[in-house]
Parts: sequence; C-alpha cells; structure tokens
Amino acid sequence: MSDLEAFAENIFLMDGPPVHAAGIPFPTRMIIVQLADGALWVNSPVHVTEEAKEQISDLGPVKYLVSPTKLHLWRLEEWHGLFPEAELWGTEQVPDEFKHLPLTGVLDDVPPRGWAEDIDQVIFRGNLFLEEAAFLHKRSRTLIVADFIQNHVLVKGRPLRNTLYRLAGVVYPNGGVPLDIRLSTIHRSLARQAAEKLLSWDFDKLIIAHGVCLRENARPFVERAFRWLVG
Repeated sequence: MSDLEAFAENIFLMDGPPVHAAGIPFPTRMIIVQLADGALWVNSPVHVTEEAKEQISDLGPVKYLVSPTKLHLWRLEEWHGLFPEAELWGTEQVPDEFKHLPLTGVLDDVPPRGWAEDIDQVIFRGNLFLEEAAFLHKRSRTLIVADFIQNHVLVKGRPLRNTLYRLAGVVYPNGGVPLDIRLSTIHRSLARQAAEKLLSWDFDKLIIAHGVCLRENARPFVERAFRWLVG
C-alpha cells in the first residue's frame, strides 16, 4: 500500500493491494478530491491503515463514497463502516451481494448538486456487461476513469501477463480501452455519445485505476484510446 500522494490541485491518490481477475493481478487506486466546500469525494476507496485514515481525515470530512462501476462496489463496504455519515453512490448495476449497501443515489450524466460545482460526469453505456462513470475535476483539468482505460507497464519475468496486456492493447506508454470492453460494446451509439461528451471536456491530466496515470498531455492519449469508437 502506498502513501497518500498529491496528484494535482485538490486531488490525492493512494494505491491499495492488487486484486486478481483470471489469475492476473490488477492494482487498485483510490482517488480523493477535496471539494470547494472542504468536504472529501472519494472514488474507489482502498483499505487504509489508521495512520492513513488520520491523514485523510486531516484533509476534511469524508462526505461522498463513489463506485464508478459495479466492480468497485465492494470497496465501499469497509469505508461505509469507517465513515457511516458519508453518502454512497454507484451506477445502476448493483449485484445482489451488494444490494444491502444503503446507496444515496445512482450516478447518471448529471452530477449531484453536492459536487456539481467541482466535478462533471458521464456514464458509459452500451457495453453488454459493464457501465462506468467517468469524471472531470474541473479546476485541475483532470479526467478520472476506472476500468475503461488502462495503461500497464510490462513486468519482467511475467510472460503470460505481458502477453495478455499486449493482446488487450493496454501496454504502457500507449495504453487504451481493453479489447474485451471494445468487443462487448455492442450498442456503439450509446457509448459514442458518452465518449463525445468526455472528449468535449477541458482536461490535461488523466487518472486511471489500472496502470500509469498522466500528469500532462493526456488529451492525445485519450483521443487515441477512443479512436475505435469516435473516428
């Protein structure tokens, strides 16, 4: 687990332990945004030590806990216990095992009033299996994406993992939208609408859940990632 890292103005990151999918480890990453009113917006929280919890609490009160996809919902459970007064937000897709979570609301293309001043959002629809919310932190011009863009560094001595990254088209420094997501996006017009809104935003930085983030010049990277969808 990493320390709390300042990424951009009012944005902090912390990496958590990896999760495994099909035997492949994927890193986890929490994004914390300090809103204009001082409250904290936490996207995809990770397990934290008491020391890290104190660091986070020193930034401000945790008010919003956000799961950008159904795959991240399990990460809200621990933090709901740590910060029971915080609002929980997720997409429409809620697996049965997480329906006990007291969601405040469902993410859509209009940000809730509580963070609309600081953060814009759009929902990627059209995929057979997964919807994802992408976000823009306006002040720092930072795009925040979960699983739909990845940028993995090849690991020496891990040929199978590296081959899968290559086949998926998500190898650093070029990264991209994983092949499985591209192939399972069958309602292209819905996905295209989301991509066009995202590309209309003014951003220069990119935070992703899996792989290397970009602190500058993110626009050409993201435009290339969505070229399969938006010509």
